[in-house]
Parts: sequence; C-alpha cells; structure tokens
Amino acid sequence: MASRIALLCLLGLVVASPAVADYSGSYYKLSLMWPGAYCEQTKAGCCKPTTGVSPARDFYITGFAVYNATTQCSNAPFDINEIIDLPGLLQYWSNIKCPGNDGRSSWKKAWKNSGRCSGLEQKDYFETALALRSRLNPLVRLKHAGIEPDMGMYSVEEIKRVFQTEIDAAPLIQCSKGSLGKFQLFQLYFCAVAENGTFIDCPTAPAYTCSDEILFPPFEKWMLKQQQIKYAALYDPMMPAAVAMDH
Repeated sequence: MASRIALLCLLGLVVASPAVADYSGSYYKLSLMWPGAYCEQTKAGCCKPTTGVSPARDFYITGFAVYNATTQCSNAPFDINEIIDLPGLLQYWSNIKCPGNDGRSSWKKAWKNSGRCSGLEQKDYFETALALRSRLNPLVRLKHAGIEPDMGMYSVEEIKRVFQTEIDAAPLIQCSKGSLGKFQLFQLYFCAVAENGTFIDCPTAPAYTCSDEILFPPFEKWMLKQQQIKYAALYDPMMPAAVAMDH
C-alpha cells in the first residue's frame, strides 16, 4: 500500500505536503546525468543505443535508490518484459556508452543493487523513478531561468536556486572535467520522501568538487555514433517471456 501511495504522489495524483528540511524516514534519491557532459569527457565518445529509439535531449536517469527502507529485500529476478513498455524508459533511462548497447545491463544492475531492497515491485520501481524525473523536468526548469546547454558558464548557486525556488529543495550537483579542462555540469541528485513524494534536501550530501561557475555543454543527436541494431528482437512483444527472463 505504501508503494502505491508513493507512486500516486509522484504521478501528481496526490497533493504533497511542504518540503521537509531534516528527514530521517524512508526517502528516494534520483541520479540524473547530463549526456552532453558525458560525451564531452569520455575518450570513447558516446553511442546511440541499439534499441532503435533515439534518447531524449535531456537529463537521463543513471540511478534510483531508496534509503531507510523498512521492508526486506526481494529475491525477484530482473524481468525485461515487466518494464520494456514503460513510457519514457528508452528515452530517459538511456545508456549511451560505447560500444552501443540496449540498456538492459543498466536496468538489471539498478534492480539488483537498489530495486530489490526498495520495497517496490519491479515495475513500480522503474515507473516511480520515471515519474519522479518527469515531475522534476530539470532541463525545462533550467531553460526557463535562462540556463541553457550552450557552453556558457553558470553559477552553481544559481542552478541550485532554480530548484529551491520551484520545488523547495536544492539538488546536489556533481561536476566533471571536459576537454577544455573546466568543470562542467555532469549530474544532479534529487531526494524525495518515499511516503508522499515530497521533494527534500538530500539528508546525506557528499562533497562534490565544482568551481563557482561551471560549463553547461550542449548535447546534440549527431554526437551519438551510429551502430547496427543488434537486439531488436528483445523488444518483440511476441517473444515468449521466458526468453527475456534474466536470473
């Protein structure tokens, strides 16, 4: 029941209470990567996923964890058939590492390392993460504040203030260094109360190194190397479920 209530809140069907400053209960932590930074910093470059679906020009989910969960870990194996049709999965939980891949290893790892102990069923786990990302809509919020992925320099505090103003919680900001040797916006981390989806400042805040002003590198589809689609059969709805089951 608790997981169902949390999911309804994340989908915007339940009114959330005001943000909590210090929270010791169960909470979500969502990791969002800016793909432009990844393409800029990796020597191997970035590749188009082999799913045949183009990833969004937006922040991608790279991790989703539940802290202080009170339920026991599940032994349920990862089953691709439970999630492959979720809206936004291929666009917003993409893997653009080279060589190109279908994202399956990333989803399996997320379920194994975080999902099984989250108190959520597998489909709810991924659906909750996607709903949370959709509610945040980080790129749109940043653009509305004049912060664009245009290779410009932007204040870290200004980026935090955008979200502090709109969702009453500031993200953790992780920077990396690109080819120009300057710090750039790499990942944003957001936290929310598991019971009702209210955004909060993350109770635990690792110290990430950034300069006062950081680059916001662009991301364009042409940056993704094209590779032959190898795993189209994985998404064939007529394929028996047992074939896609991963223990």
